[in-house]
Amino acid sequence: MTDDVTVGVVGGYGATGRVVVSELWKSSSWEIRIGGRDLAKAKAFAADFDQRVTAAQVDVLDSNSLENFCSQCSIVVNCAGPAMLLQDRVAQAAFHQHCHYVDAAGLTFVKEHLLQHSREIADLGLSFVVSAGWIPGISELLPRYAHAQASARMETIKSLTVYFGDSGEWSDNAFRDTAWFLRRAGLHGPRYFCKGEGVRAKLSQSSLKLDLGGRIGLCRFTMFSIPELDEVGHRLKHCDVFTYSYLPSLQVALTASLIALLPLPEGFSVRLLRKGFRTVPLPVGGFIVVSVKGQSQGQNCNLTAQIIYDKQRDYWINGVALATVARMVSNHNGVQPGVHFLTDAVDPMALMAELRKAGVEQTENLETCD
Repeated sequence: MTDDVTVGVVGGYGATGRVVVSELWKSSSWEIRIGGRDLAKAKAFAADFDQRVTAAQVDVLDSNSLENFCSQCSIVVNCAGPAMLLQDRVAQAAFHQHCHYVDAAGLTFVKEHLLQHSREIADLGLSFVVSAGWIPGISELLPRYAHAQASARMETIKSLTVYFGDSGEWSDNAFRDTAWFLRRAGLHGPRYFCKGEGVRAKLSQSSLKLDLGGRIGLCRFTMFSIPELDEVGHRLKHCDVFTYSYLPSLQVALTASLIALLPLPEGFSVRLLRKGFRTVPLPVGGFIVVSVKGQSQGQNCNLTAQIIYDKQRDYWINGVALATVARMVSNHNGVQPGVHFLTDAVDPMALMAELRKAGVEQTENLETCD
């Protein structure tokens, strides 16, 4: 572990930021700076630790304040939000001050805005890892990991299907970002990826009820993807890729359609989403299940990999992912320089091993049948 590292956590006293700070304090000897607009809150949280943890005032909407904060860091972890308001402000400041950068959810535009600097960032030996939290983040990591595991055990792979769900106990900023994304994406027909190309799905494929067993049980799903998962679909060119999101109720589907089609006020959209997600709560906090179907020695095979977290741990799963990636960036542990989404930045096998060490429950099972 590199000792002469100073990590700055923007939004460090928020729910996710607190987890990042705590995880890094336990697992490293780094200097940690808690950044936020309210210096009193930052100092109060810093007082829970030793002298390695300090507080700093930073206004994410003030470029001079951000530049000053980043100038005193070697790694910047961005936990502030909403992303649709911040855009790439924190990332740009980290770039100007030659810091590594880890972001929970960039909503694609952080990567898009920084791609023009990717070569320069790589030449500086820096890694900018975007969308490195839970959904997006681990939701793309597990499919890539499962595909790698299946490729080592199967002669051919026919399909990869992702099922993901969350309890909906999100912050207002998370719902604001969700509403923004739905408005930006608009309403379009369901699709999957056939050999790397987007294909319109049949109506019978667009919605389903499935018993995932164990702690998850019977759930209704709708075919839905996010840009980071689309990247996975584009890259896996020798199989079909399907992605399904847990659907708490038909009310959520209607709400999403209304937000995508109508210019609803932001506050009203957030209230509708929050109400809809609480209609039929999951028995667990959240999950990602990946099913990879293929053949080996003439037999049909199915490899299933899953990650489940308990209720009330929404922020923990995001924070532990960000802290783990930050440690890997500092150690140059299989992290690519330049600007990348999580699954292109970090070796899936190495990251999954580190996440398991950090307490993430990840399991897999291979079944064969005639």
